Amino acid sequence: MIQPRKLLLVPVLLLGLTAAMAADKTASAVDVRLTEYTIDMPETLPAGPTTFAVHNEGRKSHSFKIQGPGIDAMLETVVRPKETGTLQVTLQPGEYQIHCPIGSHAAKGMTMKLAVR
Repeated sequence: MIQPRKLLLVPVLLLGLTAAMAADKTASAVDVRLTEYTIDMPETLPAGPTTFAVHNEGRKSHSFKIQGPGIDAMLETVVRPKETGTLQVTLQPGEYQIHCPIGSHAAKGMTMKLAVR
C-alpha cells in the first residue's frame, strides 16, 4: 500500500520534470555579423533549438543560409544594411555550411563551416 506522504511527492516530481523539459527546448541565441565579405559568428555550437540573429553591418544587402544534417534553410528576406533578420532552426550534431546566397558573395569569402556538437 502506498503511503499518503509519498503521494504528495508525485505532483512535485512531475512539476520538476516538466520544468526541466521546458528548459531544454529554449532556443540558444547566436549573433551573426555580416560585412563585405565576411561572416562573423562562432565556429562551434551546441546541438538543439537555435535562433540566429543576423546583423548586417556592411554597406550592401546580404543574407544567411545554413545547410547540414537535416537542414537547408535561409532567411526569408534579404537583410539590408544596418538591419537584422532572424532564423530559427534545430541543429543536430555534425558539420554545416553557412554562406551568403546573394550573387557572388560566397565566392568572395562569405562562407564558413560550423561544427555542432
